[in-house]
Amino acid sequence: MSALALGIDLGTTAVKSVVLDEGSEIASFGYKPVRLISGPGGLVEHDVEELWQATRGAVRDALCGRRLGRTVRAIGLSSQGGTLILLDKAGSPIGNAISWMDTRPAQLGAALLRGRDEAFFYEKTGWSLRLGCLPLAQLIRLRAVGGASVPNVGGASVPRVRFVDSYVVERLTGEAVTNPSDAAITMLYNVRARRWDDELLALGGASRRRLPRVAASGTAVGGISKQAAEELGVCPDAMVFAGGHDQYCAAFGAGCRKAGDTIVSCGTAWVLLTLTTEPRFPCAGLAPAEAVAGGLWGLLGSCSSVGAATDWFRRFIAPRGREVQFSTLASAASEVEPSPDAPVAVLPVGGTGGRLIGFGLHHTFKHLARAVLESSALSARVLLERMSVAGAFPALLKAVGGAVSSRLWMQILADAAGLPLEIAGFQDAAAFGAARLAGEASGMIPHDAPWPKPAATIEPRAVYRETYDTLYERFKDAAR
Repeated sequence: MSALALGIDLGTTAVKSVVLDEGSEIASFGYKPVRLISGPGGLVEHDVEELWQATRGAVRDALCGRRLGRTVRAIGLSSQGGTLILLDKAGSPIGNAISWMDTRPAQLGAALLRGRDEAFFYEKTGWSLRLGCLPLAQLIRLRAVGGASVPNVGGASVPRVRFVDSYVVERLTGEAVTNPSDAAITMLYNVRARRWDDELLALGGASRRRLPRVAASGTAVGGISKQAAEELGVCPDAMVFAGGHDQYCAAFGAGCRKAGDTIVSCGTAWVLLTLTTEPRFPCAGLAPAEAVAGGLWGLLGSCSSVGAATDWFRRFIAPRGREVQFSTLASAASEVEPSPDAPVAVLPVGGTGGRLIGFGLHHTFKHLARAVLESSALSARVLLERMSVAGAFPALLKAVGGAVSSRLWMQILADAAGLPLEIAGFQDAAAFGAARLAGEASGMIPHDAPWPKPAATIEPRAVYRETYDTLYERFKDAAR
C-alpha cells in the first residue's frame, strides 16, 4: 500500500491542495475558490465556515477517484498570514474572519500606536503597526471602536483568538496550533524571544491562554479526528504536521533549503523571501521569521498588491468597463524595447496614489503597457536593494505564482533585477511545500528525494543593464 502526503494551501482567494507520493511526485491537485467580503472603510473579510468548506472541497477534489489503497498518511498546511478569527466559549466564530487585506485600523492614525513608536513594534515583530491590517492592529481597533459582531473584545466573552492556520488545525485535530512564520505575522509574537509577547497581547486585550500553541514547522501536531477524516475523505490514521506561512512554504516547495536561496512570489502581492542563518531586523519593510527549513530564518519583503494593481490598470483603461485581457497588455508591451527615457509608472498600492512620470505625446498604449509591467519588477528591485543592506545577496531568484506564465513579464523582472530567474516547474508551490514538509517529517518522503525540475531559467540581458539602472533611479524618485 503506497502512502500519500497531502499539502493544503489556505489562500486568500482559494484553497489549493497537492498530493505527493513517496517519491515526491505530484499525484493530484485540488482547488476551491474562497469568497472575499468587502465593504466601506477598507473592510475585507471571509466567512469562517466557508473557509473550512473550501478546505474540505479542495481536499476532496484532489482525492476524487483515488484508489482506496492509496491513503493519505501525512498532512501539512500552508496558510495566508495575518487573518484574525475570534471564537466564543463554544468555539463558534464571532463574526467573520478579518482578512490581512482589511485596512480599517489605519483610520485610527497615530492612536493605533498607543503611545509607542514604530521601533517598539518592529524590534519585537519585524512588522510595522502602521500597516493597519495585521491581527494586533485589528484587536486594537476592535477595543477602540467596538463592533456589533464582536462584542467585548479582550473580555471574558471572547476566550479564543485564532488565525486561519490554527483554526483549520483545530478543526482537523481538536487542538489549535500555529507555527513560527505564521505567528510572526500576527504582530502578537516576539520573533526574538520566540514566544507570544505579553506587552503586545496587553495592547490587543488578549492573553496567552487564548492563543494557539506555537510548534516548529514539521512538528507532529496530532492525529486527525474521526469526524475531520470523514469530512475530508482521508485516512483516519493520518498525522497532521505544523506547516508554515504560505510564502515560507512556497520557498520550501521551490527548493530553498540553504542560506541565500530566494524566491520571488508573483501574485496579488509580489513578495521576496530570502533565507538567512540568523534573524535580521535591518529596516521597516523587511520582516524576519523562522523558516520551515530547520535551523534557517527568512527575511520577507512585500510589494503590496502590485499584481492586483496591474489588474486594476486593465480595468481602468478598458472602454465601457470591459477588462483588457492580460494577453493584450503583454502583446502591446512586447512591441516596445526598454528605454532609459521610457515612461515610469508607480502603481496605486497600499492606499497610496499612483504616478506616471515622463509620459509624452510621442508615447502610445504600448509604452504605457510596458511601464505597468516594469513597475512590478522595479518594485521587486527595491526589496533586493534593502536586502543587500541586510547582507543578503541572492545570486538567483526562484519565481513562483501566477505571473510566471508570462515569459515577457519574467524577462522584464530578470532584466530589472539583474539576476537569473528560475521558473518553477509546477503550480501551487505553497501547497507542494506543505506536502513535502509533512512527507519528510513523517519519514514517508526521503530528504534527498528529487525536486521538480524548473520549467526554464531566464537570464538577464546585459545589453539592457544600464537602461534598467536608469529606470530604477527614476522609479525610486517617482515613488518618494
